[in-house]
Amino acid sequence: MKPAKTGSSPDVGAGSRITGLVGDLMAGTVSMLVMLCYAMSLGTMVFSADLARFAELGVTTAFISCVVTALVIALASSMRMNIAGPDGNATAFLVGVAAGVASSVRADGGTPQTLLLTVLIAIALCSVVTGIILFALGSSRRSRSLQFLPYPVVGGFLAGTGYLLLAGAFRVVSGEPLHWHTLARVTDLSVLMWIPAVLVCTFATALTRVWNNAAALPLTLALGVALFYVMLLATGLSIDDARGMGLLLPHVPRHAIGIPELHLPASLAHGGVDWHAIGAHLPETLVVTSVSAITILMNSTAIGTATGEDVDLNREMRAAGLANIASGMLGGMIGYQSFNRSMLNARAGATSRIAGVFASLACLFVLAVSPDVVALFPIPVLVGLQLFMGLRLLIQWLVSAYGKLNWHEYLLIPLILGFIAFYGVIAGVVAGIIAACVMFALLYGRVSCVRMEFDGTTRTSNVERSIEATERLRELGKQICGTCMQGFLFFGTANSILQRVRERLTEHESVSVRFVVLDFSSTNGMDASVSVSFIKLRELCARMKADLVLTALPARSRDLLAKTGTLNLRIHEFTTLDAGLEWVEDMLLASDAHALPRSEEDFHAMLAPHFTAYALDSLSARLEVRDLGAGQPLFRQGEPGDAMYIVEHGRVTVSLPLAGGRSLRLRSFGPGTIVGEMAVYSGRVRSADVLADGPARVRRLSLAALNAIEQDDPVTAQQIHRFVVKVMTSRLAVADEALRAAHG
Repeated sequence: MKPAKTGSSPDVGAGSRITGLVGDLMAGTVSMLVMLCYAMSLGTMVFSADLARFAELGVTTAFISCVVTALVIALASSMRMNIAGPDGNATAFLVGVAAGVASSVRADGGTPQTLLLTVLIAIALCSVVTGIILFALGSSRRSRSLQFLPYPVVGGFLAGTGYLLLAGAFRVVSGEPLHWHTLARVTDLSVLMWIPAVLVCTFATALTRVWNNAAALPLTLALGVALFYVMLLATGLSIDDARGMGLLLPHVPRHAIGIPELHLPASLAHGGVDWHAIGAHLPETLVVTSVSAITILMNSTAIGTATGEDVDLNREMRAAGLANIASGMLGGMIGYQSFNRSMLNARAGATSRIAGVFASLACLFVLAVSPDVVALFPIPVLVGLQLFMGLRLLIQWLVSAYGKLNWHEYLLIPLILGFIAFYGVIAGVVAGIIAACVMFALLYGRVSCVRMEFDGTTRTSNVERSIEATERLRELGKQICGTCMQGFLFFGTANSILQRVRERLTEHESVSVRFVVLDFSSTNGMDASVSVSFIKLRELCARMKADLVLTALPARSRDLLAKTGTLNLRIHEFTTLDAGLEWVEDMLLASDAHALPRSEEDFHAMLAPHFTAYALDSLSARLEVRDLGAGQPLFRQGEPGDAMYIVEHGRVTVSLPLAGGRSLRLRSFGPGTIVGEMAVYSGRVRSADVLADGPARVRRLSLAALNAIEQDDPVTAQQIHRFVVKVMTSRLAVADEALRAAHG
């Protein structure tokens, strides 16, 4: 018996690939039909009013855009199921460009041939210019910033897209835009228009809920087409009658596809284009580009949200740029990623890029070989498809989202929907972004920008001082009012800092606050309005006779305060909070009447509180004096721990060597402190470097001398060990207070 094989068999893998290919081909066929429908409607829209007699050419430019942009974006998009083509947002502004160029040509006395050529060249140039700008935007990698767009804004855009689908369906069946006074036109519709549309919408909704299969939507379309022709046969109407009633897609003239009669190269060579008219309307072209960029970003974000695919917005912009450059070079109009067509492609069973490529090539093939086949597709079925997609989006974002979002987030969705319905997509998105920014500012203003509050009793510098100096600083600690801030600071948060400092100063009326310390190390920026609050804070400190100390200002924040002149108001600034606190402590001790003497002859006075006279004399006799210059090492990492040192004057710093020749300052030791004792008591090598900050003097007690004292003079040895314990206890007490403040 042969052992069983694990994993999927080749037959299963082949079957899966075949199933995926069938889904892609079905989805591509559905997408092709929808693309042709969009091309006919949008192409006719561009060549409307005075250009209506050239409508066939408008359809041609839209066809070129459908084929080229769909093919390029299907291959270059970061999402597998993207379908591209002309879109209503850009086309609405392109209509204005075409009409404006035509008007300018007529004003210049141009012939109909010149007018037509100029409009076609203007449309093509608009595509090329838009493509270049979009590609440049994508290459600059600035598009990712839209990924920070609030989720409700995307939801509002999708709800608005659902409304636009319903409005588009209404326009198709009634010939009128959707308004309250045009709703009555529904009653005038033929049963051949609304019954198949309603049944397709209903059946698609029900089938997709109970049968989660890629074939659901193609099956719905097939049933819709069959139902339409059964009803057509039952009513005794011919295909020509149905086309005359607007129930079938119009014929696409073969000569319009090739445009052989224009002879563009010869016409251009003979100056048949009014370039002055094109240049006069260049600003309008840039408006079309801006609208296209915004719509691409919104559509791509929405597609990624709906399908769960990862979206590379920079790649989408580059893909749209290349697509429009190619489309414009071939005479096509602007096209880009379409949310509706991409989602329809996904619902119809697309699993890979093959669906988009097939839709593009099939569209080209059908138009080139047999455009009459397209003309047999019933419009009511496409209308039902639009109703299904539109209602699905509205239900998802107006009903289902209600229980998933906070009330203030949910309100953005109907707000954006309303703006899109009354003022258009761009106005809706802009209104949503503005509302989201206002809401964010209000909510962020409620978040405390204070990370921690402290005074001299709970937060000290990394300078270790004598036991007496440490105790004295603890007594004077209430004279320091410190705040560590966080996040981005703007007027609201900065004003709250001012109010909080004022309250703390009021709480300490019994103690005169001499230093107000603000630390910015956890902030990531501020706006210009913050300077006003700091000027008020400086005035408050001046009235209280206190110094204002700012530490760890980010470079941009510092530049902002410097430009506004805030830093010129006798404000003390330090690069780190540690440096600022060190300066404050030095100032407190320097002005304290109980300050300890620090000169060389006062070494005995500094240690006298901790030793008897005899023990101090015995210890001093065994201490070695070492004088250090600035930067001179007392000992290095890895050296044996054979001695401890008492700092007499000056300051030494414990420094931890890092890679690349860098070092990290851990702690500094001033007069009356001990350094190096841990290695002596643990018997290990030195764990860090100790170097002199400036000229310093230390007294060295070697391990051999300590052992001799322990044997010859146990009383003195006991006082030495007791002094070391006191120093370490004082050190731990400071650390405990800092930890308590950090977690308080």
